Amino acid sequence: MFLVKDLRASRVNLMMNDYAAGLPSPLAFLGLADTLMRALGLEPWAAGCLPILHEVSVSDGRTKPEMEPNGAVFQPIETIEDMVGTVAVSLVLDLPGAEDEIAVARELVGRRIAGGTIANEMIRVLPIAGDGAALRQLPRGWAVMPARRAGRRVTSAGSQESLMRVAAALNPSERGPGFGWPVPVAVGYRLLEDPDRAPKRSGTRSRTVPHVFAEPLLGIAELVSVRSRAMTSMGETELRQALWRWHAAGDVLAGHENYHPHTALPTEDETSYGQEQD
Repeated sequence: MFLVKDLRASRVNLMMNDYAAGLPSPLAFLGLADTLMRALGLEPWAAGCLPILHEVSVSDGRTKPEMEPNGAVFQPIETIEDMVGTVAVSLVLDLPGAEDEIAVARELVGRRIAGGTIANEMIRVLPIAGDGAALRQLPRGWAVMPARRAGRRVTSAGSQESLMRVAAALNPSERGPGFGWPVPVAVGYRLLEDPDRAPKRSGTRSRTVPHVFAEPLLGIAELVSVRSRAMTSMGETELRQALWRWHAAGDVLAGHENYHPHTALPTEDETSYGQEQD
């Protein structure tokens, strides 16, 4: 495992999907981790990632796209940005097969976080033992943790009924202690096409990954103080379970197995992180 300390990027897209905005999507960090795996020649889709947000400053994006002349008419040359911001974040990365922190740091140079280019002149990547003790060296921040309470592991693809379940979990009539502050986030996708049968399309990003249409999945994550004892005392197994990691089965691609409908849910007694806050 590696700890990447204090990455900074501006013009980061804070629109996660049709239902959630205000923070960078945890799926964007998972996409960055997968990009590193591919750049290092390692197995795709196997990376794990835990973002720790130190600062998120929201600024309104462009309300109109920039235009350029095309013959007798003008056409847009960029998409409209509804909400962007400046982000300072640290990352816990699990990159199976990666052993050289210098190579990881090199591959991070010039990469993007949700569309915003990483601006650090020097990127610090530290190999860590894989438990929560490594988090003690970080400045104050909030880990974006996958929800582990069964009552918060609800998802919605946009139906009114499922959206109401998410809203009820975000705003319960009574709030119990601990387990972090619940926030709505993008947690994955439900495929609208079979990847094996989808037609080949031009202009896609990858020649090997099929392009299929999908609808976004909304879920709940929990912001947990990185300084809390519940975080810094995590064991290796517990920290690995808290990492965002792609989990695909059937027609759902989820950013963590907790949000996948084919994954059994643990009871609340089987969870432990977030019970103590500083």
